[in-house]
Amino acid sequence: MKRRFGISLPEELVEKIDDLSKHLGISRSELIQDILMEAIEDRTHLMTHHTCRGILVVVSQRESGERVSKVLEKYSDCLITRTHHHAGESCVEIGLVEGDSGIILKMESELRKLKGVGEKYLPFWCVR
Repeated sequence: MKRRFGISLPEELVEKIDDLSKHLGISRSELIQDILMEAIEDRTHLMTHHTCRGILVVVSQRESGERVSKVLEKYSDCLITRTHHHAGESCVEIGLVEGDSGIILKMESELRKLKGVGEKYLPFWCVR
């Protein structure tokens, strides 16, 4: 069963959604449903208590690198390995993570709050 509801989005976002749906050959509704399901799965996965393993990628502006390092050092118990790379004006941290899902969720949340930082945690369960 489907349920219809209205949301308000900025015009430029709607244009991006329309362009992407045309490029992919799917309807706007299908695209938004896929994006929402992926976002919900990403955010709720760590809320279920378990031992989780995955890859963490953090991209930051060089001036934000020290703040990223402090957060990652705080959670070093769940970082099995970590590498640091430079790409232009950006720093890229890649880490193999294993630990309590609640702790990983806290680490991800702290990273997400940092200005000039993007992060993505990819749990191994989502590798198909």
